[in-house]
Amino acid sequence: MTAKPLPSARSVSEGSRLAIVAPSGPFDEEAFTAGVTWLRERYEIVHSDGIFSRFGYLAGSDEHRLHDLQTAIRDPSVDAILCARGGFGATRLLPQLDLETIAEANKLIVGFSDITALHSLWARAGVRSIHAPMVAALSRASDRIRTQWIETIENPLRSSRWNLNAFNCASSDRAEGILIGGNLAVLGALNGTPYAPPLDGSILFIEDVGERPYRVDRMLTTLTQSGWFDRLGGAIIGAFTEGDPGPDGISIDEVMRRHFDGADFPVLTGFSAGHIDENVPLPFGSTAKIEGEELLINA
Repeated sequence: MTAKPLPSARSVSEGSRLAIVAPSGPFDEEAFTAGVTWLRERYEIVHSDGIFSRFGYLAGSDEHRLHDLQTAIRDPSVDAILCARGGFGATRLLPQLDLETIAEANKLIVGFSDITALHSLWARAGVRSIHAPMVAALSRASDRIRTQWIETIENPLRSSRWNLNAFNCASSDRAEGILIGGNLAVLGALNGTPYAPPLDGSILFIEDVGERPYRVDRMLTTLTQSGWFDRLGGAIIGAFTEGDPGPDGISIDEVMRRHFDGADFPVLTGFSAGHIDENVPLPFGSTAKIEGEELLINA
Protein backbone atom coordinates (compact mmCIF):
# COMPACT_ATOMS: atom_id res chain seq x y z
CA MET A 1 0.00 0.00 0.00
CA THR A 2 1.31 3.44 -0.93
CA ALA A 3 1.79 5.75 2.04
CA LYS A 4 -0.22 8.94 2.07
CA PRO A 5 1.63 12.20 1.34
CA LEU A 6 2.53 14.25 4.38
CA PRO A 7 -0.02 16.89 5.42
CA SER A 8 0.39 20.41 4.09
CA ALA A 9 2.91 22.53 5.97
CA ARG A 10 2.29 26.06 7.17
CA SER A 11 1.63 28.21 4.10
CA VAL A 12 4.09 30.69 2.63
CA SER A 13 3.12 33.61 0.40
CA GLU A 14 4.36 37.04 -0.58
CA GLY A 15 5.03 38.97 2.61
CA SER A 16 5.58 35.87 4.75
CA ARG A 17 8.20 35.99 7.49
CA LEU A 18 11.07 33.63 6.75
CA ALA A 19 13.92 32.92 9.17
CA ILE A 20 17.42 32.15 7.91
CA VAL A 21 19.58 29.79 9.95
CA ALA A 22 23.06 28.34 9.46
CA PRO A 23 22.96 24.81 10.93
CA SER A 24 26.03 23.58 9.06
CA GLY A 25 29.11 25.34 7.70
CA PRO A 26 30.17 28.98 7.30
CA PHE A 27 29.46 30.76 4.05
CA ASP A 28 30.51 33.61 1.79
CA GLU A 29 29.07 36.80 3.29
CA GLU A 30 28.84 38.63 -0.04
CA ALA A 31 26.86 35.83 -1.69
CA PHE A 32 24.65 35.53 1.39
CA THR A 33 23.91 39.25 1.43
CA ALA A 34 23.04 39.20 -2.28
CA GLY A 35 20.67 36.27 -1.69
CA VAL A 36 19.00 38.07 1.21
CA THR A 37 18.59 41.21 -0.90
CA TRP A 38 16.73 39.20 -3.55
CA LEU A 39 14.56 37.44 -0.97
CA ARG A 40 13.57 40.73 0.66
CA GLU A 41 11.96 41.83 -2.58
CA ARG A 42 9.15 39.37 -1.75
CA TYR A 43 9.42 38.26 1.89
CA GLU A 44 10.18 39.56 5.35
CA ILE A 45 13.56 38.06 6.19
CA VAL A 46 14.96 37.65 9.69
CA HIS A 47 18.11 36.05 11.10
CA SER A 48 20.16 36.27 14.27
CA ASP A 49 22.96 38.77 14.74
CA GLY A 50 25.35 35.83 14.95
CA ILE A 51 24.53 34.34 11.56
CA PHE A 52 28.11 35.00 10.39
CA SER A 53 29.70 33.14 13.32
CA ARG A 54 32.54 30.76 12.55
CA PHE A 55 34.01 27.91 14.54
CA GLY A 56 36.45 26.12 12.27
CA TYR A 57 34.40 24.35 9.59
CA LEU A 58 31.15 25.13 11.43
CA ALA A 59 28.97 28.25 11.35
CA GLY A 60 29.49 28.77 15.07
CA SER A 61 29.41 26.38 18.00
CA ASP A 62 26.87 23.56 18.21
CA GLU A 63 25.09 25.50 20.95
CA HIS A 64 24.85 28.65 18.81
CA ARG A 65 23.61 26.84 15.69
CA LEU A 66 21.13 24.78 17.70
CA HIS A 67 19.77 27.87 19.45
CA ASP A 68 19.14 29.68 16.17
CA LEU A 69 17.41 26.67 14.63
CA GLN A 70 15.26 25.99 17.69
CA THR A 71 14.31 29.66 17.88
CA ALA A 72 13.16 29.63 14.25
CA ILE A 73 11.16 26.43 14.82
CA ARG A 74 9.42 27.77 17.93
CA ASP A 75 8.84 31.39 16.87
CA PRO A 76 5.11 31.60 15.96
CA SER A 77 5.74 34.60 13.69
CA VAL A 78 8.07 32.63 11.40
CA ASP A 79 6.34 30.89 8.48
CA ALA A 80 9.29 28.87 7.08
CA ILE A 81 12.98 28.24 7.69
CA LEU A 82 15.70 28.84 5.09
CA CYS A 83 19.22 27.50 5.40
CA ALA A 84 22.19 29.68 4.54
CA ARG A 85 24.49 26.92 3.24
CA GLY A 86 25.40 23.26 3.63
CA GLY A 87 28.86 21.96 4.43
CA PHE A 88 28.87 19.92 7.62
CA GLY A 89 27.31 20.20 11.05
CA ALA A 90 23.58 19.50 10.85
CA THR A 91 23.92 15.88 12.00
CA ARG A 92 25.56 17.10 15.23
CA LEU A 93 22.31 18.88 16.16
CA LEU A 94 19.88 16.00 15.58
CA PRO A 95 19.81 14.54 19.13
CA GLN A 96 18.76 17.91 20.56
CA LEU A 97 15.88 18.51 18.11
CA ASP A 98 12.45 17.39 19.30
CA LEU A 99 10.17 15.68 16.78
CA GLU A 100 7.02 16.79 18.56
CA THR A 101 8.11 20.43 18.49
CA ILE A 102 8.93 20.20 14.77
CA ALA A 103 5.55 18.58 14.08
CA GLU A 104 3.64 21.21 16.07
CA ALA A 105 5.44 24.06 14.28
CA ASN A 106 4.74 22.39 10.89
CA LYS A 107 7.11 24.69 8.98
CA LEU A 108 8.93 23.99 5.74
CA ILE A 109 12.70 23.87 5.97
CA VAL A 110 14.53 24.69 2.74
CA GLY A 111 18.01 23.60 1.72
CA PHE A 112 20.04 20.67 0.39
CA SER A 113 23.42 18.95 0.76
CA ASP A 114 24.17 18.74 4.52
CA ILE A 115 20.59 19.87 5.17
CA THR A 116 19.61 16.33 4.12
CA ALA A 117 19.97 15.48 7.83
CA LEU A 118 17.18 17.94 8.64
CA HIS A 119 15.04 16.78 5.70
CA SER A 120 15.22 13.29 7.19
CA LEU A 121 14.27 14.54 10.65
CA TRP A 122 11.38 16.58 9.24
CA ALA A 123 10.14 13.46 7.42
CA ARG A 124 10.27 11.48 10.66
CA ALA A 125 8.24 14.26 12.29
CA GLY A 126 5.68 14.06 9.46
CA VAL A 127 6.48 17.55 8.14
CA ARG A 128 7.21 18.50 4.54
CA SER A 129 10.48 20.12 3.45
CA ILE A 130 12.00 21.51 0.26
CA HIS A 131 15.25 20.28 -1.33
CA ALA A 132 16.32 23.49 -3.06
CA PRO A 133 19.05 26.13 -3.42
CA MET A 134 20.02 27.89 -0.22
CA VAL A 135 20.38 31.59 0.48
CA ALA A 136 24.00 31.94 -0.61
CA ALA A 137 23.31 30.06 -3.86
CA LEU A 138 20.19 32.09 -4.69
CA SER A 139 22.42 35.10 -5.31
CA ARG A 140 23.72 33.47 -8.51
CA ALA A 141 20.72 31.30 -9.45
CA SER A 142 19.10 31.76 -12.85
CA ASP A 143 15.74 33.50 -13.20
CA ARG A 144 14.24 30.10 -14.07
CA ILE A 145 15.46 28.48 -10.85
CA ARG A 146 14.44 31.50 -8.77
CA THR A 147 10.93 31.35 -10.26
CA GLN A 148 10.70 27.62 -9.55
CA TRP A 149 12.03 28.22 -6.03
CA ILE A 150 9.24 30.70 -5.27
CA GLU A 151 6.57 28.47 -6.88
CA THR A 152 7.71 25.44 -4.86
CA ILE A 153 7.97 27.29 -1.55
CA GLU A 154 4.59 28.93 -1.96
CA ASN A 155 2.78 25.97 -3.54
CA PRO A 156 4.53 22.70 -2.68
CA LEU A 157 1.37 20.82 -3.68
CA ARG A 158 1.52 21.93 -7.32
CA SER A 159 1.77 19.21 -9.94
CA SER A 160 5.03 18.79 -11.84
CA ARG A 161 6.20 16.41 -14.55
CA TRP A 162 9.66 15.60 -15.94
CA ASN A 163 10.85 13.32 -18.72
CA LEU A 164 13.95 11.47 -17.51
CA ASN A 165 15.83 8.30 -18.46
CA ALA A 166 14.93 4.81 -17.27
CA PHE A 167 18.03 3.34 -15.65
CA ASN A 168 17.04 -0.30 -15.29
CA CYS A 169 14.59 -2.93 -16.45
CA ALA A 170 12.61 -3.62 -13.29
CA SER A 171 9.70 -6.02 -13.19
CA SER A 172 7.49 -2.92 -13.22
CA ASP A 173 8.16 0.49 -14.72
CA ARG A 174 5.61 2.09 -12.40
CA ALA A 175 5.93 3.11 -8.78
CA GLU A 176 4.33 5.51 -6.37
CA GLY A 177 5.56 6.67 -2.99
CA ILE A 178 6.51 9.55 -0.75
CA LEU A 179 9.49 11.54 -2.05
CA ILE A 180 12.45 11.54 0.35
CA GLY A 181 16.24 11.68 0.17
CA GLY A 182 18.98 14.16 -0.59
CA ASN A 183 22.74 13.93 -0.38
CA LEU A 184 24.05 10.36 -0.56
CA ALA A 185 26.97 10.90 1.84
CA VAL A 186 24.67 12.37 4.49
CA LEU A 187 22.10 9.61 4.01
CA GLY A 188 24.91 7.10 4.46
CA ALA A 189 25.94 8.86 7.67
CA LEU A 190 22.36 8.56 8.97
CA ASN A 191 22.27 4.81 8.32
CA GLY A 192 21.95 2.90 11.58
CA THR A 193 20.92 5.98 13.56
CA PRO A 194 17.43 6.93 14.79
CA TYR A 195 17.45 9.78 12.26
CA ALA A 196 17.43 7.88 8.96
CA PRO A 197 14.44 8.75 6.75
CA PRO A 198 11.30 6.57 6.67
CA LEU A 199 11.91 4.25 3.72
CA ASP A 200 9.01 1.86 3.28
CA GLY A 201 7.54 2.30 -0.20
CA SER A 202 9.25 5.66 -0.65
CA ILE A 203 10.77 7.14 -3.80
CA LEU A 204 14.38 7.93 -2.88
CA PHE A 205 16.21 10.83 -4.53
CA ILE A 206 20.03 10.91 -4.29
CA GLU A 207 22.77 13.33 -5.38
CA ASP A 208 26.34 14.16 -4.36
CA VAL A 209 29.44 16.19 -5.13
CA GLY A 210 33.18 15.56 -4.89
CA GLU A 211 32.85 11.81 -4.27
CA ARG A 212 35.01 9.52 -6.40
CA PRO A 213 33.31 6.45 -7.88
CA TYR A 214 34.78 4.04 -5.34
CA ARG A 215 33.39 6.17 -2.50
CA VAL A 216 29.95 6.25 -4.11
CA ASP A 217 30.22 2.46 -4.46
CA ARG A 218 31.11 2.17 -0.78
CA MET A 219 28.11 4.24 0.30
CA LEU A 220 25.66 2.40 -1.94
CA THR A 221 27.08 -0.94 -0.79
CA THR A 222 26.48 0.04 2.84
CA LEU A 223 22.87 1.03 2.12
CA THR A 224 22.33 -2.16 0.11
CA GLN A 225 23.69 -4.34 2.91
CA SER A 226 21.59 -2.41 5.43
CA GLY A 227 18.42 -3.30 3.53
CA TRP A 228 17.53 0.19 2.34
CA PHE A 229 16.88 -0.89 -1.23
CA ASP A 230 14.68 -3.79 -0.13
CA ARG A 231 12.17 -1.25 1.19
CA LEU A 232 11.95 1.33 -1.59
CA GLY A 233 9.26 1.79 -4.21
CA GLY A 234 11.62 3.54 -6.64
CA ALA A 235 14.66 5.80 -6.95
CA ILE A 236 15.65 9.02 -8.72
CA ILE A 237 19.31 9.75 -9.46
CA GLY A 238 20.22 13.42 -9.53
CA ALA A 239 23.52 15.15 -10.25
CA PHE A 240 26.77 13.50 -9.19
CA THR A 241 29.40 16.14 -9.87
CA GLU A 242 33.18 16.42 -9.40
CA GLY A 243 33.49 12.65 -9.20
CA ASP A 244 35.68 11.81 -12.18
CA PRO A 245 37.05 8.27 -12.60
CA GLY A 246 40.39 7.45 -11.03
CA PRO A 247 43.25 5.60 -12.74
CA ASP A 248 41.05 2.46 -12.86
CA GLY A 249 38.68 4.21 -15.29
CA ILE A 250 35.49 3.23 -13.43
CA SER A 251 32.82 5.96 -13.65
CA ILE A 252 30.00 6.83 -11.28
CA ASP A 253 27.56 5.77 -14.00
CA GLU A 254 29.10 2.28 -13.97
CA VAL A 255 28.81 2.18 -10.18
CA MET A 256 25.15 3.13 -10.39
CA ARG A 257 24.51 0.38 -12.92
CA ARG A 258 26.14 -2.19 -10.68
CA HIS A 259 23.80 -1.30 -7.85
CA PHE A 260 20.56 -0.55 -9.67
CA ASP A 261 20.49 -2.66 -12.86
CA GLY A 262 19.08 -5.60 -10.93
CA ALA A 263 16.75 -3.62 -8.68
CA ASP A 264 13.15 -4.79 -8.60
CA PHE A 265 11.92 -1.19 -8.51
CA PRO A 266 12.14 1.43 -11.27
CA VAL A 267 15.05 3.87 -11.25
CA LEU A 268 15.18 7.12 -13.23
CA THR A 269 18.31 9.14 -13.87
CA GLY A 270 19.10 12.60 -15.19
CA PHE A 271 17.14 14.72 -12.73
CA SER A 272 18.57 18.25 -12.57
CA ALA A 273 19.04 18.65 -8.83
CA GLY A 274 22.09 18.70 -6.62
CA HIS A 275 25.35 20.64 -6.59
CA ILE A 276 24.73 22.25 -9.97
CA ASP A 277 23.61 25.68 -11.16
CA GLU A 278 20.21 24.42 -12.35
CA ASN A 279 19.27 22.89 -9.00
CA VAL A 280 15.55 22.23 -9.47
CA PRO A 281 13.54 22.42 -6.19
CA LEU A 282 11.95 19.19 -4.96
CA PRO A 283 9.06 19.07 -2.45
CA PHE A 284 9.92 16.25 -0.06
CA GLY A 285 6.88 14.66 1.54
CA SER A 286 4.90 14.86 -1.70
CA THR A 287 3.60 11.89 -3.68
CA ALA A 288 6.01 10.95 -6.47
CA LYS A 289 5.07 8.64 -9.32
CA ILE A 290 7.31 6.90 -11.82
CA GLU A 291 5.55 5.98 -15.05
CA GLY A 292 7.99 4.64 -17.60
CA GLU A 293 10.43 7.49 -18.14
CA GLU A 294 8.24 10.13 -16.50
CA LEU A 295 8.47 11.47 -12.97
CA LEU A 296 5.28 13.04 -11.69
CA ILE A 297 4.99 14.87 -8.38
CA ASN A 298 1.62 15.65 -6.80
CA ALA A 299 -0.06 14.38 -9.98
